[in-house]
Amino acid sequence: MRNPFRNTFVLTALLVFVAAGGLAGPAERPGWKLTFDDEFDGTSLDLNKWKRNDPWGWELNTEMEAYVPDAFEVRGGVLRIKAQKRLAFYGGKWRSITSGMISTVGKFSQEYGRFEIRCRAPKGKGMWPGFWLLPIPRAVPWEIDVLEILGHEPNKVYMTQHYPDAQKKNQTHGGSWSGPDFSADFHEFAIEWSPQRIVWFVDGVERFRSEADVPKGQMFVIVNLAVGGSWPGPPDAQTKFPGVMEVDYVRVYQKAQ
Repeated sequence: MRNPFRNTFVLTALLVFVAAGGLAGPAERPGWKLTFDDEFDGTSLDLNKWKRNDPWGWELNTEMEAYVPDAFEVRGGVLRIKAQKRLAFYGGKWRSITSGMISTVGKFSQEYGRFEIRCRAPKGKGMWPGFWLLPIPRAVPWEIDVLEILGHEPNKVYMTQHYPDAQKKNQTHGGSWSGPDFSADFHEFAIEWSPQRIVWFVDGVERFRSEADVPKGQMFVIVNLAVGGSWPGPPDAQTKFPGVMEVDYVRVYQKAQ
């Protein structure tokens, strides 16, 4: 027998669910306004949001990779940046490892706010994923590193600010936090940047803060997987290729007025 009150009951329950925030978008955050996001729900990198590879053509930190435009795969709501053993000409010489970098330079930048990524880091010596901010116009050495992880210590995240002193020399203020194996599952890394301070969060918990020479002005976002270099050192015999940095989303917010 058909229940005449069934549809009314279902509609009422749905309205209550919505009123309670049950259908709120996944990127909504109380007290903040979403200004940029990529949930990587398509089948390829959205070039309306991202520029592929190094925005400046730099060769930094004696890194080993060539940044190439085909290092990316988007599938199942996840961006995969792949480091592979293959030849590519980059930075004026042939290199035996390729990888990828994306940035929002020329497409999106923002002064202050919350910048966050949910990702899984690759494991193995020489792997060096990062999520960081650089200013517009470019000004060495201003930089905010939301996360850096070295593949041989995948349970440790580095959180760093770079800024010039009175003599325009590079100064660094940073910290680290040891937690779970960040290569075993996805975790959220974020900063909240205001005129007074930068606060770093891992999975919603504050892990570091800096009030030293907080930068002003527009900054854009970079996500990359470097390989080798002066800090992590080169891959060793146990490093597996391809190394993959997986990104679930990137989101940027401004404080709501």
